[in-house]
Amino acid sequence: MKKLILTFVLLAIGFGANAQIDFGPRVTVTSTKLSLKDNITAIEEGDRDFGYQFGAFLRVKVPIIGLYVQPEALFSKTGATFQDGTDDIDLSFNQIDVPVMVGGKIGPLRLQAGPSFRFLTKAETDINGTVQDVKENYKDTTVGYQAGVGIDLLKYLALDLKYEGSLSDISEDAGGNGFAVDQRVNQWVFAVGFKLF
Repeated sequence: MKKLILTFVLLAIGFGANAQIDFGPRVTVTSTKLSLKDNITAIEEGDRDFGYQFGAFLRVKVPIIGLYVQPEALFSKTGATFQDGTDDIDLSFNQIDVPVMVGGKIGPLRLQAGPSFRFLTKAETDINGTVQDVKENYKDTTVGYQAGVGIDLLKYLALDLKYEGSLSDISEDAGGNGFAVDQRVNQWVFAVGFKLF
């Protein structure tokens, strides 16, 4: 995470005199749901869980074609729930998220979409107060996608509302979960960025 932020800082300093570069810290609130693609009678999807992210973003504008590229490096803590019979199972994930948005402006709004790379650092389940490390049951790296809208306010704020989905199963195997199922995370992301320059 520190290396990614340092890379962003160095790039921003290198192009700081150019008005086509925006850089700054970023915080987000997420609303996450775990989707179970397989039809398993005993397993039911739970409600959405709230999480958070923090890190930095860099926006590079390409004036010739009127688009911008916006990579971000974010530490992410998210959760999800599902029901296994009478038990409520709470999942929590710590990961590094690196979305790379490509977008353009229509009036005051920014429209954007692109891939989102996830690097898992920690995964745990909580079943009736018993916490278990289940990181080995999930893939270390997965790829998703994001799409949404944004608006810049007061020259310093960058607000974004994006939907994120998974392009593939995030689970490695049945493992400690006790069942084999295609698990995919989808979430709504509300982000606030502060442009330093």
